[in-house]
Amino acid sequence: MNLSQFESPTPLYSGRGETALALAVLPLAFLHTLLECLSGSRAIPGQPWPYMLLLSGFSAVALGAVLFLATPAGDRLVRRLLAAKRLFCLSVLPVVYVGCYLLLLRLLNLPQLYTHALAMQRRPWSSLSLPVFLALAAVLLTAGCYAGLRLASRDAAATPPADRFFGWRQLCWVLPAVIPYLILQRHLPLLWCFTTPVAVLVMIYATGLGREYFGFSLVPRSLREFLTVLVLLAVGLSAFLLITMLSGSIAYTGTLWNSDWITWYKAAFMWLVIVGISEEVIFRCGILTLIAAYMDRRTKKTDSPALWGHYPRLGAVLLTSVLFGVAHLYRGVTFAMLAFIASLLYSLSFVIGKSLSGPVLLHGILNVLILRNFQL
Repeated sequence: MNLSQFESPTPLYSGRGETALALAVLPLAFLHTLLECLSGSRAIPGQPWPYMLLLSGFSAVALGAVLFLATPAGDRLVRRLLAAKRLFCLSVLPVVYVGCYLLLLRLLNLPQLYTHALAMQRRPWSSLSLPVFLALAAVLLTAGCYAGLRLASRDAAATPPADRFFGWRQLCWVLPAVIPYLILQRHLPLLWCFTTPVAVLVMIYATGLGREYFGFSLVPRSLREFLTVLVLLAVGLSAFLLITMLSGSIAYTGTLWNSDWITWYKAAFMWLVIVGISEEVIFRCGILTLIAAYMDRRTKKTDSPALWGHYPRLGAVLLTSVLFGVAHLYRGVTFAMLAFIASLLYSLSFVIGKSLSGPVLLHGILNVLILRNFQL
């Protein structure tokens, strides 16, 4: 492959398959949460069926939100609201959704509302009454999201389309929208589902760059991209076995192979949909795109650019992978090295296929096959 192909612009998306994927994830997410309530981390003896069904339904729609943003219908809706300056409608939507869930728990007189209330009132919120806490949380979440959308939209309106890029300033517009969610998601049910969609709204739409700029598609663009994913998957598994065997830091357990279909399903859904999409939006759509844009702009300001200046995306692949490895250093040097190699594969898939589907598939499959079957 010619190296210039890595740096070529992302073509427009056809939209085929994206709506189908967004609809398909709804029953899959519903089943995942229901299984968690029956035999997983959410399982509590005597838990009423109305609560489990309600939680599964609300969780499924919330998780489907990020996939909806990748559909033509979602694209049109968000752009229409932004063009009409309906920023408040976008900002308040997650809060209204979580509020409706809590209200239904109250109307149905389900005891889980009080379980959530106890979680909400852990420190540093323990001195607040539940209504006061909910009111403050709603204001903080809505204000943060509105501020991020407002700042990014104003910045985009003042910048010609040809000059728009994702830099440090644009990243700063994402932070006020996302940080309140990160702080409060441990205390409010379902809130964690909206962290990634809120970041996507600000980063992709409000900055005026569009999803093509970030490669934000969760459907493979072509058969070639799918085959590339298979090749990189084989490379990743081989590299894992080679490094861990040479370092003597591996122990095969086969835990997942010996498990039932429920364990298989929950592991695959967790790593593909929840962890895979969230981490790949952060590292590939966010960090890799940010570094590539920075390198590209620095190259244009000098008459004799460095080697990486001619290939900013490949330089971003390397630097992003270093950061990905450092982020996993807390699990040991061997694990950090494996994370670095894995990130190289995810990033190469991203710049070759110019969509997010490849790294999400690689991330999910490698984690399922490795982390659930080997002890490092």
